[in-house]
Amino acid sequence: MAVPAEDVFSVTSSTRAPCRVLSLRGELDELAAPVLDDALGEEDEQPLIVDLSGLDFICSAGIHVLLRARRVRSAIVCPPGNVARVLGLVRAEKVALLFDDVDAAHDALCASAV
Repeated sequence: MAVPAEDVFSVTSSTRAPCRVLSLRGELDELAAPVLDDALGEEDEQPLIVDLSGLDFICSAGIHVLLRARRVRSAIVCPPGNVARVLGLVRAEKVALLFDDVDAAHDALCASAV
C-alpha cells in the first residue's frame, strides 16, 4: 500500500519580512513535486526563500519544480549534504541563488531589493 505524499513530505509557509519562506521536510519525490508546485504557484510580490534544510531526498521531478523560472526574486537554502550534492550535480547554481542558511539567503534578497 502506498504512503500518501503528505505523510512523507510537508511544506510550511512563513514570513521573514520582506520574504516569504517555504520550509520543506521529508522526501521530495514525484508524488510530492505537485504539492511543491502548488505552494510555489502562490506567488505574490514578496521575495521567496525555499528552505531545503529538512529534505532527506529529492528526485528529478522535485528538481524540475524547484528550478523552474519564477517571476519573483528567489533563493534556495540547501546546507551541505545529500540534497546539496544532487543540486551540485545538476549545476543548480547556474539558474538559482543557493545559500547554506536562511540568514544568508534573506540578507542577499534584501540587499538586491535596494
